[in-house]
Amino acid sequence: MRDLLLRLLRLHDATAAERRATVWTAAAFFWVLFAYYLLRPLRENVAYAFGNDHLVWLFSLTFVLTTLLNQPYLALVRRLPSQRFLPYALHAFAVSFLVFAALLAGGSGKLGALGLADWRGRGHAFFYSWVTAFSVCGVTLIWVHAVEWFTTAQGKRLFGLVSVGGTLGAMLGSLLSETLAARDYSTLCVLSAIAIEVAVLTWWRSLHWCRDMAGRHQGIVRGNAGPPFLPSLLHVLRAPYLRGMLLFVLLASVAATTFYYLRLGFVGEVVPDDQARRALEASINFWYNSICLCLQLVATSRALLLLGVGAVLCVMPFASGLGFTALTLWPTVGLFTGVEVLRRTLQFAFDKPAREVLYTPLTRDEKYVSKAIVDTAGLRFGDLVGATLNSVLAAFTRGHLLLLAAPLLALWGGTGLWLGRRCRRLERVQRASTS
Repeated sequence: MRDLLLRLLRLHDATAAERRATVWTAAAFFWVLFAYYLLRPLRENVAYAFGNDHLVWLFSLTFVLTTLLNQPYLALVRRLPSQRFLPYALHAFAVSFLVFAALLAGGSGKLGALGLADWRGRGHAFFYSWVTAFSVCGVTLIWVHAVEWFTTAQGKRLFGLVSVGGTLGAMLGSLLSETLAARDYSTLCVLSAIAIEVAVLTWWRSLHWCRDMAGRHQGIVRGNAGPPFLPSLLHVLRAPYLRGMLLFVLLASVAATTFYYLRLGFVGEVVPDDQARRALEASINFWYNSICLCLQLVATSRALLLLGVGAVLCVMPFASGLGFTALTLWPTVGLFTGVEVLRRTLQFAFDKPAREVLYTPLTRDEKYVSKAIVDTAGLRFGDLVGATLNSVLAAFTRGHLLLLAAPLLALWGGTGLWLGRRCRRLERVQRASTS
């Protein structure tokens, strides 16, 4: 039975250290996403309260916050090994959510309509942007740890299982958030802070087995882990491989923001009650993570090994094209929900693990520099570009939007194929240098 389970999870050919490193890294990912998905329905409720007209300002604030967070991140990377700066960053997020809990204590949780003209609206806008920033920065910290220790070959076999930990955390966080939909924001903020602290403890445990797996202390290097933000950005823009990764993430963010605009408009009209919207968002999060879990257990590693990274990266552009076409022909709330569940499922079951594999053949310095730009500021800048485009093109019909989106979707998929080929080439170089 044990051998059958290990073979199902593709752990039958993994060493004991690889298995333990994977399980404990997945556990850290579990608690980070548990913390985020407790708060995600609250964040979406703020977006509904502002409405589509204000989304571009919410995305602008999110981009600014994420870019500002990159500065201390890069400063810590230059001065400290990863096992020192990562817990500092997670502790800071935990403290921030305790501060939000104190500020939001005593509220009823019913937002009504929000605007940026008063301090109440600005405060909730900051909450929206901060939770969104955590969704990329907190997740990026765990994946930075993973790509530092796992090789490209290990990533293809094991990153799907690391993702399983995050998916389970997202499912449990969504269930608890739905159960506590009637509670105020402060309760969930406190629970999220506690979950982040537990994530730090599990991450410490994973570090021991990652060192054992690698056979060396990779994190001992101090400093020299990349320049400040602007030189880091210039380095990403100059290197073709890193520039391709940035372009891929930007196009993915623009597409995701477009679906986000369309969904908020539909759901906001038919579900006006705050508590009902929070419960609906939590329910959607739970079900797409449930489907995603099944795929991660049986399909993610097999797809990466059999089809290759490039082919897997084309899944999201193809699915997004089908989604745009379906919503153009049959625009209903049910279909919008179904398309959103499908896109998120494919994103976290295939796209995200494949994107993380792209980082594994890079040097340690390049991993930290590129992740600080691509997966944080680059991702949120793509959201801002998507929000701006959707605001400008608001008068266009969905048919016109589909025509405009077609070349971008083709470029997105082509970039994924190109990145897959370059990753294969870098993997061969990495294998030759270690043999």
